[in-house]
Amino acid sequence: MPKRFDRTWIRIAIYYAIALGISYLARVQWGTSDPADAGPGHWGLFRHLLSGFGPFVGALLVWAVFRPERRMSFGGTFPIMGVAMLAVPAFVLGIAGVPNIFGLDAHLFGIEIGLWIALYAVLEETGWRGYLQDELYGRPALLRYAIVGVFWYFWHFTYLLGDNSLGTEAVNLGFLVLASIGIGFVADRTRSIFAAAAFHVVGNVLMTSTEFRTFIPTSSARLTIVLVCVAVWLIMLRLWAMRDKRIRAAAPAA
Repeated sequence: MPKRFDRTWIRIAIYYAIALGISYLARVQWGTSDPADAGPGHWGLFRHLLSGFGPFVGALLVWAVFRPERRMSFGGTFPIMGVAMLAVPAFVLGIAGVPNIFGLDAHLFGIEIGLWIALYAVLEETGWRGYLQDELYGRPALLRYAIVGVFWYFWHFTYLLGDNSLGTEAVNLGFLVLASIGIGFVADRTRSIFAAAAFHVVGNVLMTSTEFRTFIPTSSARLTIVLVCVAVWLIMLRLWAMRDKRIRAAAPAA
């Protein structure tokens, strides 16, 4: 048991060092979280994906080198539904339209930023739920979710950016722990990085994404987008659970 414990935390340490290092470079050194920096044209948005590459690269490296037991996958137990869940933000934003400073059609830009935020969420969730939460499997669920939430908070480096008060940082920590509980619940039941990424989008749209606060500055508009997406996702999760139940019922007894 001690040896297994040591190997687990060695893998986690390597993963987190990579995630933190890339996040620090992107957020603190390169300023990818600065809403004033849209880069060269609308494609500059994709420069902001750099901060999400840390968890993604860290997870891929640990999986490739150490080959830990994995329960999570990108599609989970229902890959088509996982992909469909990721497409919901682009569909909703494409219908609503997102005005922009780039001279692009609002509906096309809505689709683009919807796909952008989904891709960003996949990069992060590959590490947080796809690797880290899975690595902690066997521990109580709420403990796993909370641990991931704390790691997730320090990875954002908000305490180094700007002049946030202690109270603001406490709120940030609490929000990310609560978000981790919700996303972790979805991840455990679907075993899908894509499904976890879909619900990750909620926090990005409401609070943490400087891009969404820039292009959709009205909080009520962002809330409406989130509520529509969540309503569709909950229906999808229900269909997902019903399908998994039918498959288990049809499986021959061991």
